[in-house]
Amino acid sequence: MRSISRPIIARGFVALLGLAGFAGCASDARRWSQSDSPSQVVVERGGEPSAMTPAEQGRRYRAAYAAGLRQVQREQYGLAMGAFEEALRVKPAGTEALFNLAACHEAVGDPLRAIGIYRRLLEVTPDDPDCYANLGTSFIKMYHREQSPAWRRMARDAWERSLRLNPDQPMIREYLAKSRELE
Repeated sequence: MRSISRPIIARGFVALLGLAGFAGCASDARRWSQSDSPSQVVVERGGEPSAMTPAEQGRRYRAAYAAGLRQVQREQYGLAMGAFEEALRVKPAGTEALFNLAACHEAVGDPLRAIGIYRRLLEVTPDDPDCYANLGTSFIKMYHREQSPAWRRMARDAWERSLRLNPDQPMIREYLAKSRELE
């Protein structure tokens, strides 16, 4: 599921959010499912996850997650966050929903909240280059907001870690170069 589900935000989405020369996270949509198209949000609510069968939990998670992706495609980030939160209510360990929830927070101008979510996600998936790439983007947005060199340093560290995990990320290399120009 992860191979087709993360890219709408992980790859391409945050790239639209440029800030002072930084385009956002990696823009590689090779895993984006073209079959996902905008439609009405339908997030079924009901029943506590503990009262559902595993199959029902899976179905509800996928439905809420897909609704979130559709809303991101429409740039309706508040609605997307609600859908991703519903997906996480049903399946708290849903790393795709957690990743995209963080990216939505970044998209609506709350990189600090995104940082907390990305860090929580990295506790579960410590070798996720996309998460480090987006974490670096959130850090650099905080740098531009507060002008603290500590944020820039943390962005650089996150992007370097992302590159160690996946060296084939030209945009991350570009972000690192731009970060060094700020010094």
